[in-house]
Amino acid sequence: MTDQGDDLNSLAAPEFQALLAAAVDAICVIDETGRIMEMNFSAEKLFGYSADDLKGENVSRLMPEPDRGRHDQYMQHFLATGERRIIGIGREVQGLRRDGTTFPLHLAVGETPASVQRRHFVGIMRDLTAQKQAEEEARQLRDRLAHVGRFSVMGEMAAGLAHEINQPLGAIATYAQAGERMMQSAGDTPDDLRDICEKIAEQAQRAGEVIKNLRSFVSKQEVRKDVLDLNQTLAEIRTLIDADARAEGIVVTVLEEASLPHVLGDAVQLQQVIVNLTRNAVDAMKEGLRKAAGIEIRTYQEDGKVYLAVTDHGHGVPAPLVDSIFHPFVSTKGDGLGVGLAISRTIIQAHHGELGYRANPKGGSIFSFWLPICEEKVDGE
Repeated sequence: MTDQGDDLNSLAAPEFQALLAAAVDAICVIDETGRIMEMNFSAEKLFGYSADDLKGENVSRLMPEPDRGRHDQYMQHFLATGERRIIGIGREVQGLRRDGTTFPLHLAVGETPASVQRRHFVGIMRDLTAQKQAEEEARQLRDRLAHVGRFSVMGEMAAGLAHEINQPLGAIATYAQAGERMMQSAGDTPDDLRDICEKIAEQAQRAGEVIKNLRSFVSKQEVRKDVLDLNQTLAEIRTLIDADARAEGIVVTVLEEASLPHVLGDAVQLQQVIVNLTRNAVDAMKEGLRKAAGIEIRTYQEDGKVYLAVTDHGHGVPAPLVDSIFHPFVSTKGDGLGVGLAISRTIIQAHHGELGYRANPKGGSIFSFWLPICEEKVDGE
């Protein structure tokens, strides 16, 4: 018959103590009541306590709320049902240091063999603070690169945007001159003048819409992920896409799957990817002989994913570049920097999706990306 002394003797064994001392990760041993029995030096350093400070204390002392108040309940649930929520699985949790600060850590919990009367649980912890900081710095860098990339794309699209804005401005000037002549003529009616004013307002709204979309696209915004309709996200930049293509005499056709499932993402960054892909398609076709074939943008769902594909009929990607086309500074353009596709792939990967390329069987390229379907409900559904 074993007793609690066997528990303490097993933990005091030289082999076990040597293991605790040599471990780089923080290790904490508790009994089935949650009472701390052993901590190694790494755990002392991580939490700011000595082992003597915490021996016999409930391990919840190392947790912030709400986990602190729920820990005993979690333990009782496991002991009663055997249902594993963290034991043998591991997950990211929050730790609480002696000075009251919290920090992210990865916790893996294992149960010792039932060779003694009381069950022991061994928690192995790794501080994730540096990893999280590195991830945040990488995210901020990606966002800054994406913002710079939007200005670069707008520079390439300047001719098309200028044309798109000049058209309504020219119409406004023409209608204004006609209105002035009407006011000088005794034969025109107020209805005629009202019709002219309505046309001026219509053209001004058209020009304003282009400016509004342009400002929204290039503005520095806080990155946020919302539940999005990819069709609507595309619709918000159609004026920019069409302006760029029309300037080169290319027609853009959009084929949207109705009732497309929602995705979770940052609308401006996803729009940047779409504009990058269509801008590349325009560049690939503007000097070619197949402009009449146009560019196709298609949205659809398949295998639990939402896709957007841009198909062109241009020069395609040379075979030696196919495997490296998404690498930085690789470009099929003579004057291109080769960062647009690299930024685009980074954005899509940050959305837990993937951006890829395949040759168009009819000549040209097909660039497409997919995003996972979001199961969250949208307001009103």
